[in-house]
Amino acid sequence: MKISIVFMLIYVIASSWCQDDTVFHCSPKPGCQIAQCDLVAVGWDRPGFNIDKHLHDKEFPITCKSMNDTESKNTGNLLPVVTRNILDIRNIRSELEESKAHFARANSEIREHRRKIAEQSNEIKDIRNNALHQSRQIEILLRENTEQNSVINELKKAMERIEQKLSAMKKPQQVQSGNQQRLTTTIQTTLKPTPSSENCDLKVGKICYIFVLQKVDYDTAVDICKKRNADVGLIRNEESYNAIVKYLAINDLPWINIWTGIRFNPMTRDVTPADSFIKWGSGFPHIGINRKHFTNVYIYANFDLIYQAMENGAPTWKVDGVICEILI
Repeated sequence: MKISIVFMLIYVIASSWCQDDTVFHCSPKPGCQIAQCDLVAVGWDRPGFNIDKHLHDKEFPITCKSMNDTESKNTGNLLPVVTRNILDIRNIRSELEESKAHFARANSEIREHRRKIAEQSNEIKDIRNNALHQSRQIEILLRENTEQNSVINELKKAMERIEQKLSAMKKPQQVQSGNQQRLTTTIQTTLKPTPSSENCDLKVGKICYIFVLQKVDYDTAVDICKKRNADVGLIRNEESYNAIVKYLAINDLPWINIWTGIRFNPMTRDVTPADSFIKWGSGFPHIGINRKHFTNVYIYANFDLIYQAMENGAPTWKVDGVICEILI
């Protein structure tokens, strides 16, 4: 018998991916053969079940399973994992980008820090050089402040020497054999003895150098060397110069100026003796009419030999000492 069945479908999903069985309540639809349906009498094994009533019902509950039930379950199980993985990947990428940015900032800060250190190092060097130069300029200015008094004293001495020469010229010149004998004896007794190398502060070749460190002008320096049967020292070559400045560096003074026997003409730039070794410092020699009395040469050196050179100044200046020499 053909029975038209109208299916009223109620689809209940126990979970979003059909993880449990789905129950469909169906009624015959026109043209549908109810005999071909696999009817399941729900509750047939329970007390009080009426089979006749069940057969006359117009709606029949049937049990269906989704064809993709296993696949849906697997998909349902994988979805949270995939979702978490996507979120983890996003978080890792975000942290990686932040790490890259932080690393770039750190590198930039390191480069900037190194650049600033280099600039500060250069500034410190410039400040040190400027301080050294300013110290030298201050020293020169102080010397120039006393220049006028020194020139006056020098003129007075020159006038006294002229007066002495004029007085001597007025005396009759008497040449007697006895006087000549006494003169010869005097010359012989004033010959300089040959010193022992043990008494030399510095020995370069056949030159014995003696260093006397005290505040002296040039005339006093000459007298000091004469008392030691020596002359004010000359600088004949670069070897002697280097040996002398190296010796001066062992002193505890921040810098030292010491007279030599070299003379300089600020007007003609002539050096006496002509074969003397000269190593002028920056800004030297002083030349011109305003510096015409800067006729004597001294050596300047600081304790670490960063700056060492030769300079010219007035003989009335008081420097830190004198180099005396004796030929041996």
